[in-house]
Amino acid sequence: MQTTQQILDTVLKRIKPSAREEGSVKNFVSDVLRVAKTVSGLDCVVVGSIGKFTWLSNDHDIDVFMLFPKETPREDLEKKGLEYGKKIVENLKGKAKVKYAEHPYTHAIIKGFDVDIVPCYRIQKGEHIQSAVDRSPLHLSYALDHMTPRMADEVRLLKQFCKAQDVYGSDEKHQGFSGYICELLIIYYQSFDAVVKAAAEWKAPQVVEVFGFTDKTKFPEQPLVITDPVDKNRNAAAVVSADNFIRFVSACKQFSAKPSANYFNFKPVNPMTPKQVKYLLNRGTRFFALSMNSPDVVEDVLYPQLRKARKRIENLLHHNEFSVLRSYEFVGKKAFIIFEIGTFVLPPVKIMEGPPVTSKNHTDDFLSKYKGKSFLYMSGNRWVAEVKREFKTPAELLEKFLRKEKASLVAEGVPTYIADVISKCSIMEQEKFFSFVKTDRCLSDFLRQKYFVDTGKGL
Repeated sequence: MQTTQQILDTVLKRIKPSAREEGSVKNFVSDVLRVAKTVSGLDCVVVGSIGKFTWLSNDHDIDVFMLFPKETPREDLEKKGLEYGKKIVENLKGKAKVKYAEHPYTHAIIKGFDVDIVPCYRIQKGEHIQSAVDRSPLHLSYALDHMTPRMADEVRLLKQFCKAQDVYGSDEKHQGFSGYICELLIIYYQSFDAVVKAAAEWKAPQVVEVFGFTDKTKFPEQPLVITDPVDKNRNAAAVVSADNFIRFVSACKQFSAKPSANYFNFKPVNPMTPKQVKYLLNRGTRFFALSMNSPDVVEDVLYPQLRKARKRIENLLHHNEFSVLRSYEFVGKKAFIIFEIGTFVLPPVKIMEGPPVTSKNHTDDFLSKYKGKSFLYMSGNRWVAEVKREFKTPAELLEKFLRKEKASLVAEGVPTYIADVISKCSIMEQEKFFSFVKTDRCLSDFLRQKYFVDTGKGL
């Protein structure tokens, strides 16, 4: 039986770049930085895992940051950033494309490498950022100052562990552990094994004192707090969702109890079994899914807008007395917003409670509004009106709400890019939805993880 260290050594051999791969990446990075410096006249750095020597084998996303002086107008930073990016890519004989995050940047494929060329402002530790990416060069310096080559390998193990448990990635899609969080945890705990043993005992809200004393009241309702060493007013782990925090802690508990290389292996797509589908069909609830084309925007825009749209529609359902047990967003070939609804048939009559009979002005208003349109009577000392219910089923409500023009949807709280496509969505209910689920392995796997992982149902 292998020891924990033997397991980790075996995994590391698999995920660590070979000397040949490392040499190839370093040579390419050297060429990119040379050209970037020549073209822009600015100091340029490669940030992220490549810059910190913590990348995993065959994972070669290269982020080149051009450091503009703080006094550069934002318009000039964006314009010159794209101009320089285009010239750098042309010099290296790659193919360039403009992408958008907080501000535009250049994405390119050069000699088989994915390269992002990003303009940012040069700031010092503790200074106010002018763009969202300004801290990245400081993160690079901090990691290089505090990590040894051995610790870089420990970071690789933690990254692979998080990826295999599907809790890695600080983007809006994953809301998980970033590479920087992994680096800070290794810097603090010194090894992968120590991180896992400590995390197995974590309880939300968990504070990891990388920076020193942290006042967790500064970061309310955040399950994991790691004060950013380059900015004491920022929680470096703010992006980690409660769900991913719990999944990470659970995986650490399981690994600590019974170490295995399996915790570092990506899980295959595993659709629900017929028994699991039958269980969901027989829950006594009703599933509704809105299926639509994904708008042509980056995931960091798409997912927040899908979540906002989901919350808006969920509130609409609640307001109309349809209880929502669960709701999710999912993106595959199409984008989905999924609701599991507990109350899905309402009577044609709706009760509207009015004012006390002693409130003359309010009584007059109430009677004026409902007289001749409903059955009025007294209940206790209050007026009550029985009115015809507009929507007896969620389908009726969704059909009426979603078929509006884009401007109306936006005015009612649906985000712009989702409003572009949701009016043409397909509304799938219960049997129709599960018939579709059977044809979409990824969506089926998504539902399996939400309803049957760690539930103890044995299905």
